[in-house]
Parts: sequence; structure tokens; C-alpha cells
Amino acid sequence: MSASGPAAAEAGVAAADPQHYVGLVRGINVGGNNRITMADFRAVFEGLGYMEVATLLQSGNVVFAAARPLVLADVAAIEAAFAAAAGFRAGFVVLSAAHFLSVLDANPLLAVGTDLSRLVVTFLPQAPDPAPVPPAPTAAAAAPSAAAPTGPPAQDAAQPVAAATPALPATAAAAPVAVSPPVVGTAIELPDPASILPEVFAAGPHAVYSWHPDGISNSRVPATFWKRLGPVYTARNVNTANKLAALLRARAT
Repeated sequence: MSASGPAAAEAGVAAADPQHYVGLVRGINVGGNNRITMADFRAVFEGLGYMEVATLLQSGNVVFAAARPLVLADVAAIEAAFAAAAGFRAGFVVLSAAHFLSVLDANPLLAVGTDLSRLVVTFLPQAPDPAPVPPAPTAAAAAPSAAAPTGPPAQDAAQPVAAATPALPATAAAAPVAVSPPVVGTAIELPDPASILPEVFAAGPHAVYSWHPDGISNSRVPATFWKRLGPVYTARNVNTANKLAALLRARAT
């Protein structure tokens, strides 16, 4: 990678302490679909100049280090390099070590979820769409107009993930990628609690926490809820998340 890459220090400037990150990719190595070996997965990050690259399990979990804070353009570069290596596109959630650990520590369902394989954290890279609110009637609404779409925009699995993500303003090019504007709990309309019992949901900054005592495959939560979280989100059970946290904490010692 060139000297301007995330793993290189600028000429004449001493390298700062490495910045540690977690990368989570959604929907790989499920059944026989969207397969990539972990060696090739690690090579994506190593080829971009990242350091201390380590993967966990086969579900798309990676811990790595960079010589500078990452920006949104770095995530786009990761997604492009991944697509070139794997032959298919996938969206990444990239969080700083501190941010990832804070999301886990904030889990309000730890006392409820007695089986950590069924206690899930869904990580969000950006603010989810707000719950739909019917528009107030106006005089202009009565005027004839072209027919508007009646459903959400179609998301073709073959489209680049970036096509579903707002463009980064030029003035924000240096903003840290791992910290999107915080999502307060009230920004996410959770499913009606009575309708999904015995499941329990809670929302926090950049995450949705959920307890599925009957197993995730038997969830009563409607698919429309998950679609509102946006085109790029990914879930991990707390067992897996805790293993990633252990890798990060080991690097801090």
C-alpha cells in the first residue's frame, strides 16, 4: 500500500499508536452461498495495509489495526477490495474498539438473556430510518400529481452497497468512520412487546438488543422491522461478540 494508506505514517512523522477496529460483514458463508475462506478474508485487510489482522469463526468477524483513525472512504475501500476477492458484494460495519466495547457494555438485556447464544446484538452503521409518520394533509396534496412509489426502494443484492448509502459530503471526508451520529433509543420503533413474547427487544446507540428464548429461527418479529434498520446492519450473538471483545482487550494489555 502507498505511504498515504491507513497503515503507513506520513513521511517525517513518527507513527502513532495503532488504532484497533472490528469489522463485521453480513451474510457470508451461510449454507453454500457467498463463501470466502478466512485466509482470503484476512488477505483483503492485509492487502490494504492493515496490521494485526485476525478473524474469528467463519461468519465474517475481523479485528485489525490501522496507523490512523479510519474514515468512511476507508470502509468503501474495504468493501471494494472484498468484492474483488470474493466475487460478490457485502456491506461492512466497522467500529472502533472502544465503540464496539461500549455497545456490548450497554446491553440492557444481560440479566434477561440466560443463554448467550440466543441473546443478540444487531450493530448499526448509521441511523436507521425513523418509523413512518403519515404526512399532514395540505392543499397541495389534493392537486393531481405523478404516482409515487408505494413501497420501499428495491434493494438488488447485486448492487453496490454504496448505492444505498448517502454520499459523504466533501466537508466530512476526515470524520471518523466508526462513530456515526448516535442513535437514541427512541429513534427506533421497536416491535410491540406483547406481540413478540417471549422475545424481548431494547434499543441503544448504534445497536438493537434482542433476546430470543425460542431461538432466532423461531422469532416472531416481522421482517419489516429489520428492513427499517437500513441496507447495512449485522447481528452477532453475545457469545461471538464476547470473543471479539476478548481479542480487543488482549491487545490493550
